Amino acid sequence: MAEPGDTYLDVGCGLGKWGYLIKISHKKPLYMIGGDPDVEAIAFLKEHRPYDSTLRFSGCHLPFREKIFDTSIVLEVIEHLQKSDGYKMLVEAERVAKKKVVVSTPLLGGRYWFRDDYHVSRWTPGDLRRKGYNVRGVGFSFFGYYSTPQLAFGLSALSYFIPWLSHILLGIKQLKTPH
Repeated sequence: MAEPGDTYLDVGCGLGKWGYLIKISHKKPLYMIGGDPDVEAIAFLKEHRPYDSTLRFSGCHLPFREKIFDTSIVLEVIEHLQKSDGYKMLVEAERVAKKKVVVSTPLLGGRYWFRDDYHVSRWTPGDLRRKGYNVRGVGFSFFGYYSTPQLAFGLSALSYFIPWLSHILLGIKQLKTPH
C-alpha cells in the first residue's frame, strides 16, 4: 500500500495505528496527515506524533482542496457511521486523492468480535464494488462469524479471492489521473 515519497491522508485515524505502521515501513512517505473528530484521540496523536500533522475533522467534510494527497486511507472507519455517511466519507477521500483510496471494514460489521451498537453499518463486497473499488478479503470467517484458528489459517488465502469468506474487506480504488 505505501509508496516511498508519496503523501497520505489517514481519515478517521483514531489513535494512529496505521500512520505509525506506514511511518516505520521500508517505503517511507513524504508527508502524512492524520485526522479524526475525537478530541481525545487528537490530543493523544499530538503527544505521540505518528503523523507529520494531526487535525480534527469529520471524514464527511474534509478540509482540503481537491487532489492534494497521493493516497487517502480509510481503514476500519466506515462501519462506525450510518451507511449514507460512510459513502460521503469515501467520496471525500476520493476528492482529495490523486492516485488511490484504500478502505477496509469488517465484513458485515464483524459480528463476532464487536457489539452491534459499536458497528453502526454493515458493508459487503458489493457495496464497495458498486463504487469502483477492487475488493479483496483478509482473514477467514464464515460470512462474518468466527471460525476456528485452524480454518482461519488454512483458508485465509482463499478469502483473498472470495471476500465473502473473509472477516475484513479491503477495497482499493485506483483514481484516474488527468493527462
